[in-house]
Amino acid sequence: MAHSLQSAARIGARFLTTIAVLLALAGGAPRALAADCPDVPPPVVSLDVPRYYADEAGTIVDPALYAQHQAAVEPLTEFLRQVVSDADHAWTRTSPKGQAAASECALAWLTAWASGSAWLGTMSTKQAEYQRKWDLAGAALAYLKLRRFALIEQQKIIDPWLQQWADTARMFFDDPEHKRNNHWYWLGLGVAAVGLATESPRHWDMARGIMQDAARDIRADGTLPEEMARGQRALYYHVFSVMPLVILAELGAARGEDWYGLGDGSLHRLVSATITGLNDPTTFEALAGIKQERPINTRAGWLQAYIRRFPQRVRATLPVVADGHRWLGGQVGILLDVLRR
Repeated sequence: MAHSLQSAARIGARFLTTIAVLLALAGGAPRALAADCPDVPPPVVSLDVPRYYADEAGTIVDPALYAQHQAAVEPLTEFLRQVVSDADHAWTRTSPKGQAAASECALAWLTAWASGSAWLGTMSTKQAEYQRKWDLAGAALAYLKLRRFALIEQQKIIDPWLQQWADTARMFFDDPEHKRNNHWYWLGLGVAAVGLATESPRHWDMARGIMQDAARDIRADGTLPEEMARGQRALYYHVFSVMPLVILAELGAARGEDWYGLGDGSLHRLVSATITGLNDPTTFEALAGIKQERPINTRAGWLQAYIRRFPQRVRATLPVVADGHRWLGGQVGILLDVLRR
């Protein structure tokens, strides 16, 4: 039985790849995918993943639950890793042939999962809903890099799928019992990327509203009250909040809007407080009243983007921050180049 299911999945993957190729028509002739483009895996429509914290406040990770969570989201992780890697390669390869091969593979994968209504099904837990909006940000930002390479036929499939995905992810937060904390900011990043990539004013306005909410949330000392309540992970969650917000502000700048300046420069205060905390976690220990978790994950992309725009605002001693992450659509340096073209 298991063998039959695996065979069916492989057949389905080959079928989805074939459909994606047939959709990629130019002048009536099929565009062949590169030989090293893997078969598209079956789309994940619904998700059931456990919450991986051992306490209600979300401060202590349960290793066993976290392992279950990682296993459940692995197909989504692998999908995004492939797409964002190809999106980056489409911009970094020097030959037009290499650029085309990378972009065609990523667009074929996106087209296939869009056709299969990926991420649009039932999210049976809060954690699954969180996963849906994180992955939205990654897929939409990758597509922002790829759309210039996409054929009209592909855009007609991918654009409405991303818009529906954004709307579905937003519905979760319409419940007043669901906190609008760092998860709200991540949704804002995904929705803004959808607004830009698919040229949707409605989604862009939604993202602007979320950024305005974030600006109001940031206190005079640069901290976020919802994230300060996370106890030993207060600093961790400030980093996890500044990550989408800086990139969100960069998307705003690409449209000529100064989201860094909202709330009398509140995002600058958040960046400054976060850098201070990473250099000296005792500053957050004093604020939170509890020793902060070590080591602290510095996440990705936010510092590179901030330094590039505001080199005069950063201090000499800076934390080491990775340049890319799948939830940021891959390498942030490439994203910034795309935005400024």
